[in-house]
Amino acid sequence: MESQKEVKNIVYDSLKELGLTRHEINLYTLSLAIGPASVSKIAQHLNVSRPNVYKVITGLESRGLAHFSKRRRFSRSFMVESPCKMLELLRKKRELLERLDQGVTQNMPQLLGLFKQGSLPTSIKVIEGRDQFLKLFYQIIDEVKDVSEFFGSVKDFIGFISWAEERRWIKQRIRKGVTIKALLLPSKDSNELKSTDSQEMRETRILHVKTPFLTSFQLFSNKVIIWQPKAALAILIEDQYIVAMLKSIFYTFWQTGEV
Repeated sequence: MESQKEVKNIVYDSLKELGLTRHEINLYTLSLAIGPASVSKIAQHLNVSRPNVYKVITGLESRGLAHFSKRRRFSRSFMVESPCKMLELLRKKRELLERLDQGVTQNMPQLLGLFKQGSLPTSIKVIEGRDQFLKLFYQIIDEVKDVSEFFGSVKDFIGFISWAEERRWIKQRIRKGVTIKALLLPSKDSNELKSTDSQEMRETRILHVKTPFLTSFQLFSNKVIIWQPKAALAILIEDQYIVAMLKSIFYTFWQTGEV
């Protein structure tokens, strides 16, 4: 069971999350403790003037968190709504944020399409560590519109993130309706992916090279990620000219890949 101090902190944080001011929070928590009271009594407890108390009360009333009793004006008592009302408002805000989150996520490709790099400097970010590596991997699904291109050693990539994580990512990608073109170096993992192309919205080709390598790169939206799984390292580059160059390289090799 939470202590009284912890309960007060929960109420304070909840009201702050709803956008209440410090004075509104103080008045709400005071009224919870003392119950219905006159404005004079509240002003005395808070050590503020009656006009200022009325201003704070107006703020709470506008949020549906307080009201006066229905007695005559000068004998009315002020009281706050039950914490159930506070919980209702928190849930409504959460539902609104979830709808906005879904809207932004679903329209991320279009929003990114509105973003023009123009004369802005090239953006290059170095990502280190498995957690950040995976976070960047899932970011692709949020931002890509139709198709992503992957080129390199999937054996080393999946060997680092695990097949369980790869399958989880594939499910989310399919749910989003995103296809992927995979140009892979020969390996058992490459063959396994290729065998499920038709079910997993993917087209895989195998590229035989004289000198195999363990890195890879992935194109999506107006960005490219260079994956270096041995060091848990990824480089995210946002530059239209670099992306155009790597996309040209990808599709040049794509034509020579084994179907």
